[in-house]
Amino acid sequence: MSLARLALVPVAILLLLSGLRWAAAVVLAAMVLTDWLDGFVARRTGRITALGRILDPLADKVAIDSLLAALTVRGEFPAWALAAIVVRDAAILVGAVAIARRTATVPASIAIGKVTLVVLAAMTFVFVLDLEAVEAVFLAAGVACAAASGVAYAAFARQALRVGRG
Repeated sequence: MSLARLALVPVAILLLLSGLRWAAAVVLAAMVLTDWLDGFVARRTGRITALGRILDPLADKVAIDSLLAALTVRGEFPAWALAAIVVRDAAILVGAVAIARRTATVPASIAIGKVTLVVLAAMTFVFVLDLEAVEAVFLAAGVACAAASGVAYAAFARQALRVGRG
């Protein structure tokens, strides 16, 4: 399902750039729902894999970051906020790779990361649908969650790498 979400990213961007905002929002909703379904099925069937732990958050980050980048190019999303979110996402991926190399295990997402994904997805919906009346609130919530989760992931990575050495 993660690969399907990755395949839907260019579709969502093309729809957005073509002015079909509702269709782009529907594709984004499908990506969010399949993310939830993928995790539910994996936990329910005990099929949580190292590959899934890599592809799932990667698909989430690529989807959100790509749509926000398309909105930034259109002048509809602040570049500084996109930069903050992309830097956080890149740092999380680098940290996960470092942990995996050091410990030979792929780290699972932490709770605040899952909450942040929901908030960032909601923020992306608001901007895709051009709901100007609430954009500032969702932008503030998205950036605040991204910052908080970035700090939490940094602390998690630091601890995991410290333990991994011993």
